[in-house]
Amino acid sequence: MIYMHACISICMSKNSSKARVTMTVDQEILQRAKKRAEEKHIPLSGLIESFLDFFSDPKVYCFDCGKEFHSSESELCPKCGWMKCPSCGICRCNLDEDIAKAVFYMRKVYEDLLIGRVE
Repeated sequence: MIYMHACISICMSKNSSKARVTMTVDQEILQRAKKRAEEKHIPLSGLIESFLDFFSDPKVYCFDCGKEFHSSESELCPKCGWMKCPSCGICRCNLDEDIAKAVFYMRKVYEDLLIGRVE
């Protein structure tokens, strides 16, 4: 689990849209993340930026038509409570029970990752 402490420093540059962020995380997690990032040739800062972008404005894919959309662009179905795809209008109501369970638990894994419940 990543532990962010109350003190996070952010330095903004006038000449760039980027900001320097300093935070405290568990050393073991940081080392594992650095190793995995190096193996995948991804800068650690890019991973953090991607995570923060997704966390602040999630992009998801429709499980029917496959189109990507921001969760903020969708309406919630009043019957099932799931997001409706802005392109095709499909929600959980259109899924058979076994597929709906699979989609639900896959989504739950991502939500757990976002809030740090998965180690």
